[in-house]
Amino acid sequence: MYDKLKRVFAGKPWTQKRIVDWERTRGKGRAKFVAWYTLWPGTMMFVGWSLAYHYLTGMPFSARGLLATALIWYIYGFLLGLLLWSVNESKYRESLNAK
Repeated sequence: MYDKLKRVFAGKPWTQKRIVDWERTRGKGRAKFVAWYTLWPGTMMFVGWSLAYHYLTGMPFSARGLLATALIWYIYGFLLGLLLWSVNESKYRESLNAK
């Protein structure tokens, strides 16, 4: 039972291809990885949330509202990038130690 739960929450062991992909990403640096996650998901969530809020509530766009929404989602993207970097690094080290 424990192994099954561990597999569900920790994921499958990394394949050689996944290790090589992470090494390539890792070579580009943490700053670039986190910046990508700050900009891409942050922008998608900012645009999606702003449009959904506007069309669902009928409220007009305001500079203050857009700024607050952008701030929230870019912080979210930044934290997501840091979290994913950390998780991938630990899985990478785990995969190297398993060999």
